[in-house]
Amino acid sequence: MGTIMKDNLRVYKIWAPMDTLWVEWAKPVLFANAPRSNYFSLNIPKIEWISEAAKDTMIILDLPAGEGVETSLALAQLGYRPVPLYNGVYGPNNSDMIVKVEHLVSALYRGAEILSTLQLEATAPPVFMLDSNRMEGSGKKPGKYDNRWCVFPQDMPSASYVKENGIRKVIVRGDEIKNDLSHILKRYQEQNIKVYLSRDNADIKEINVVKPSGFKSLLYRFGVITGLTRNGTGGFGGKIPEPTQSSSGGRYYGLG
Repeated sequence: MGTIMKDNLRVYKIWAPMDTLWVEWAKPVLFANAPRSNYFSLNIPKIEWISEAAKDTMIILDLPAGEGVETSLALAQLGYRPVPLYNGVYGPNNSDMIVKVEHLVSALYRGAEILSTLQLEATAPPVFMLDSNRMEGSGKKPGKYDNRWCVFPQDMPSASYVKENGIRKVIVRGDEIKNDLSHILKRYQEQNIKVYLSRDNADIKEINVVKPSGFKSLLYRFGVITGLTRNGTGGFGGKIPEPTQSSSGGRYYGLG
Protein backbone atom coordinates (compact mmCIF):
# COMPACT_ATOMS: atom_id res chain seq x y z
CA MET A 1 0.00 0.00 0.00
CA GLY A 2 1.34 3.43 -0.92
CA THR A 3 1.51 6.55 1.21
CA ILE A 4 -1.02 9.17 0.16
CA MET A 5 0.20 12.62 -0.80
CA LYS A 6 -1.58 15.15 1.45
CA ASP A 7 -0.70 18.52 -0.18
CA ASN A 8 -4.13 19.60 -1.48
CA LEU A 9 -3.02 22.26 -3.96
CA ARG A 10 -0.18 20.18 -5.33
CA VAL A 11 -2.48 17.19 -5.86
CA TYR A 12 -5.07 19.32 -7.65
CA LYS A 13 -2.44 20.84 -9.95
CA ILE A 14 -1.25 17.36 -10.91
CA TRP A 15 -4.78 16.49 -12.01
CA ALA A 16 -5.36 19.95 -13.53
CA PRO A 17 -2.08 21.36 -14.91
CA MET A 18 -2.68 24.90 -16.13
CA ASP A 19 -0.99 24.50 -19.53
CA THR A 20 -3.32 21.77 -20.80
CA LEU A 21 -6.19 22.01 -23.24
CA TRP A 22 -8.97 20.72 -20.98
CA VAL A 23 -8.03 22.18 -17.59
CA GLU A 24 -10.94 24.65 -17.60
CA TRP A 25 -13.36 21.82 -16.82
CA ALA A 26 -11.47 20.18 -13.95
CA LYS A 27 -13.39 20.54 -10.67
CA PRO A 28 -11.46 21.42 -7.47
CA VAL A 29 -14.24 20.49 -5.02
CA LEU A 30 -12.98 17.06 -3.89
CA PHE A 31 -9.46 18.38 -3.40
CA ALA A 32 -10.50 20.76 -0.61
CA ASN A 33 -9.97 18.11 2.09
CA ALA A 34 -7.29 15.45 2.08
CA PRO A 35 -8.37 11.85 2.82
CA ARG A 36 -8.30 10.75 6.43
CA SER A 37 -6.32 7.55 5.88
CA ASN A 38 -2.57 7.70 5.22
CA TYR A 39 -2.35 4.60 3.03
CA PHE A 40 -4.29 3.45 0.00
CA SER A 41 -3.64 1.00 -2.83
CA LEU A 42 -4.89 1.29 -6.39
CA ASN A 43 -5.91 -1.50 -8.74
CA ILE A 44 -5.24 -0.11 -12.19
CA PRO A 45 -7.04 -2.27 -14.76
CA LYS A 46 -5.78 -3.50 -18.09
CA ILE A 47 -7.65 -1.65 -20.83
CA GLU A 48 -8.94 -4.08 -23.44
CA TRP A 49 -11.71 -2.06 -25.08
CA ILE A 50 -9.27 0.35 -26.76
CA SER A 51 -5.62 -0.10 -27.63
CA GLU A 52 -4.26 3.45 -27.90
CA ALA A 53 -5.15 7.11 -27.52
CA ALA A 54 -6.88 8.57 -30.57
CA LYS A 55 -6.71 12.32 -31.16
CA ASP A 56 -10.31 12.37 -32.46
CA THR A 57 -11.79 10.49 -29.48
CA MET A 58 -12.98 11.81 -26.13
CA ILE A 59 -13.81 9.39 -23.31
CA ILE A 60 -16.28 9.86 -20.46
CA LEU A 61 -15.93 7.49 -17.52
CA ASP A 62 -19.22 7.15 -15.65
CA LEU A 63 -17.99 4.65 -13.07
CA PRO A 64 -18.46 4.21 -9.32
CA ALA A 65 -16.11 5.75 -6.74
CA GLY A 66 -12.42 4.95 -7.19
CA GLU A 67 -13.00 2.73 -10.22
CA GLY A 68 -13.19 5.81 -12.40
CA VAL A 69 -9.87 7.10 -11.05
CA GLU A 70 -8.16 3.76 -11.59
CA THR A 71 -9.50 3.49 -15.16
CA SER A 72 -8.48 7.07 -15.92
CA LEU A 73 -4.91 6.27 -14.90
CA ALA A 74 -4.89 3.22 -17.16
CA LEU A 75 -6.07 5.45 -20.02
CA ALA A 76 -3.46 8.06 -19.10
CA GLN A 77 -0.81 5.39 -19.64
CA LEU A 78 -2.15 5.14 -23.20
CA GLY A 79 -1.89 8.91 -23.68
CA TYR A 80 -5.25 10.31 -22.52
CA ARG A 81 -5.51 13.33 -20.20
CA PRO A 82 -7.68 12.61 -17.11
CA VAL A 83 -10.05 15.44 -16.17
CA PRO A 84 -11.89 15.04 -12.81
CA LEU A 85 -15.46 16.38 -12.98
CA TYR A 86 -16.45 15.32 -9.46
CA ASN A 87 -18.59 18.10 -7.98
CA GLY A 88 -19.92 16.68 -4.71
CA VAL A 89 -18.33 17.76 -1.46
CA TYR A 90 -16.26 15.45 0.76
CA GLY A 91 -18.13 16.08 4.01
CA PRO A 92 -16.88 16.07 7.58
CA ASN A 93 -18.10 12.54 8.32
CA ASN A 94 -18.18 9.86 5.64
CA SER A 95 -20.90 7.87 7.44
CA ASP A 96 -23.26 10.87 7.30
CA MET A 97 -22.75 11.52 3.58
CA ILE A 98 -25.46 10.33 1.20
CA VAL A 99 -22.86 9.67 -1.51
CA LYS A 100 -19.85 7.87 -0.05
CA VAL A 101 -16.70 9.47 -1.44
CA GLU A 102 -13.94 8.42 0.99
CA HIS A 103 -12.65 5.79 -1.44
CA LEU A 104 -12.88 8.22 -4.36
CA VAL A 105 -10.92 10.95 -2.59
CA SER A 106 -8.24 8.49 -1.46
CA ALA A 107 -7.91 7.22 -5.04
CA LEU A 108 -7.48 10.77 -6.38
CA TYR A 109 -4.74 11.58 -3.88
CA ARG A 110 -2.95 8.27 -4.31
CA GLY A 111 -3.36 8.44 -8.08
CA ALA A 112 -1.70 11.86 -8.24
CA GLU A 113 1.66 10.21 -7.59
CA ILE A 114 1.21 7.92 -10.60
CA LEU A 115 -0.13 10.66 -12.85
CA SER A 116 2.82 12.94 -12.01
CA THR A 117 5.22 10.40 -13.53
CA LEU A 118 3.51 10.37 -16.95
CA GLN A 119 4.63 12.67 -19.75
CA LEU A 120 1.29 13.62 -21.31
CA GLU A 121 0.96 16.08 -24.16
CA ALA A 122 -0.76 19.39 -23.37
CA THR A 123 -3.19 18.65 -26.22
CA ALA A 124 -3.79 14.99 -25.29
CA PRO A 125 -7.40 13.86 -25.83
CA PRO A 126 -9.46 14.02 -22.62
CA VAL A 127 -10.98 11.39 -20.40
CA PHE A 128 -13.64 13.07 -18.25
CA MET A 129 -14.32 11.39 -14.90
CA LEU A 130 -17.78 11.12 -13.30
CA ASP A 131 -18.97 9.15 -10.29
CA SER A 132 -21.89 6.95 -11.33
CA ASN A 133 -23.09 7.06 -7.70
CA ARG A 134 -23.51 10.86 -7.79
CA MET A 135 -27.31 10.78 -7.51
CA GLU A 136 -27.65 7.55 -5.53
CA GLY A 137 -29.43 7.52 -2.18
CA SER A 138 -32.57 9.23 -0.97
CA GLY A 139 -32.81 12.98 -0.66
CA LYS A 140 -32.71 15.50 2.12
CA LYS A 141 -32.84 13.40 5.26
CA PRO A 142 -32.41 15.42 8.47
CA GLY A 143 -28.98 14.89 9.99
CA LYS A 144 -27.47 13.63 6.73
CA TYR A 145 -24.90 15.42 4.60
CA ASP A 146 -26.49 15.76 1.16
CA ASN A 147 -23.58 15.70 -1.28
CA ARG A 148 -25.48 14.33 -4.26
CA TRP A 149 -24.67 16.14 -7.49
CA CYS A 150 -25.18 16.06 -11.21
CA VAL A 151 -23.41 17.24 -14.32
CA PHE A 152 -24.80 20.08 -16.46
CA PRO A 153 -23.97 21.03 -20.07
CA GLN A 154 -21.90 23.94 -18.71
CA ASP A 155 -19.70 21.45 -16.82
CA MET A 156 -18.27 19.99 -20.02
CA PRO A 157 -16.90 21.55 -23.20
CA SER A 158 -19.42 22.53 -25.85
CA ALA A 159 -19.84 20.60 -29.07
CA SER A 160 -18.24 23.43 -31.01
CA TYR A 161 -15.19 23.45 -28.71
CA VAL A 162 -14.55 19.72 -28.94
CA LYS A 163 -14.94 19.83 -32.72
CA GLU A 164 -12.54 22.77 -32.98
CA ASN A 165 -10.01 20.60 -31.15
CA GLY A 166 -10.39 17.60 -33.41
CA ILE A 167 -12.85 15.47 -31.43
CA ARG A 168 -15.25 13.57 -33.66
CA LYS A 169 -16.49 10.82 -31.35
CA VAL A 170 -17.21 10.25 -27.68
CA ILE A 171 -17.01 6.91 -25.86
CA VAL A 172 -18.94 6.58 -22.60
CA ARG A 173 -17.63 3.84 -20.34
CA GLY A 174 -20.42 2.79 -17.97
CA ASP A 175 -23.53 0.69 -17.58
CA GLU A 176 -25.92 3.23 -19.06
CA ILE A 177 -26.39 6.81 -20.20
CA LYS A 178 -27.69 8.65 -17.15
CA ASN A 179 -30.24 11.41 -17.56
CA ASP A 180 -27.96 14.33 -16.70
CA LEU A 181 -25.26 13.13 -19.10
CA SER A 182 -27.81 12.67 -21.90
CA HIS A 183 -28.39 16.46 -21.92
CA ILE A 184 -24.73 16.86 -22.90
CA LEU A 185 -24.41 13.93 -25.27
CA LYS A 186 -27.55 14.85 -27.22
CA ARG A 187 -26.03 18.27 -27.90
CA TYR A 188 -22.90 16.56 -29.20
CA GLN A 189 -24.89 14.23 -31.38
CA GLU A 190 -26.85 17.12 -32.88
CA GLN A 191 -23.49 18.51 -34.04
CA ASN A 192 -22.57 15.24 -35.76
CA ILE A 193 -20.28 13.98 -33.02
CA LYS A 194 -20.72 10.22 -32.79
CA VAL A 195 -21.52 8.74 -29.37
CA TYR A 196 -20.57 5.22 -28.30
CA LEU A 197 -21.29 3.20 -25.17
CA SER A 198 -18.87 0.66 -23.73
CA ARG A 199 -20.35 -1.54 -21.03
CA ASP A 200 -18.30 -3.86 -18.90
CA ASN A 201 -17.05 -6.83 -20.96
CA ALA A 202 -18.89 -5.55 -24.03
CA ASP A 203 -17.87 -4.13 -27.38
CA ILE A 204 -18.04 -0.41 -28.09
CA LYS A 205 -21.34 0.29 -29.83
CA GLU A 206 -22.59 3.47 -31.44
CA ILE A 207 -25.84 4.65 -29.84
CA ASN A 208 -28.59 7.14 -30.48
CA VAL A 209 -29.03 9.30 -27.39
CA VAL A 210 -32.71 9.73 -26.55
CA LYS A 211 -33.68 13.38 -26.17
CA PRO A 212 -34.20 13.88 -22.41
CA SER A 213 -37.12 15.68 -20.81
CA GLY A 214 -36.47 19.41 -20.49
CA PHE A 215 -33.79 19.33 -23.17
CA LYS A 216 -32.38 22.87 -23.66
CA SER A 217 -35.05 24.25 -21.32
CA LEU A 218 -34.05 27.06 -18.94
CA LEU A 219 -36.17 25.36 -16.28
CA TYR A 220 -34.21 22.11 -16.37
CA ARG A 221 -31.22 23.35 -14.36
CA PHE A 222 -33.47 25.16 -11.88
CA GLY A 223 -35.57 22.04 -11.30
CA VAL A 224 -32.52 19.85 -10.67
CA ILE A 225 -30.77 22.29 -8.34
CA THR A 226 -33.94 22.74 -6.29
CA GLY A 227 -33.78 19.09 -5.28
CA LEU A 228 -30.09 19.18 -4.31
CA THR A 229 -28.03 21.05 -1.72
CA ARG A 230 -25.54 23.70 -2.85
CA ASN A 231 -22.86 25.33 -0.73
CA GLY A 232 -20.86 28.53 -0.73
CA THR A 233 -17.90 27.01 -2.60
CA GLY A 234 -20.01 26.37 -5.70
CA GLY A 235 -20.16 22.62 -5.26
CA PHE A 236 -22.91 20.36 -4.04
CA GLY A 237 -23.09 19.40 -0.39
CA GLY A 238 -24.49 20.53 2.92
CA LYS A 239 -25.83 19.26 6.23
CA ILE A 240 -29.60 18.84 6.36
CA PRO A 241 -30.82 20.33 9.66
CA GLU A 242 -32.50 18.18 12.26
CA PRO A 243 -36.11 19.03 13.11
CA THR A 244 -36.41 21.13 16.26
CA GLN A 245 -39.25 21.54 18.71
CA SER A 246 -41.09 24.87 18.61
CA SER A 247 -42.44 26.53 21.72
CA SER A 248 -45.99 25.59 20.73
CA GLY A 249 -45.10 21.91 20.58
CA GLY A 250 -45.05 21.72 16.79
CA ARG A 251 -42.03 20.66 14.79
CA TYR A 252 -40.21 22.75 12.24
CA TYR A 253 -36.98 22.44 10.30
CA GLY A 254 -34.35 25.03 10.92
CA LEU A 255 -32.72 26.72 7.97
CA GLY A 256 -29.08 26.06 7.25
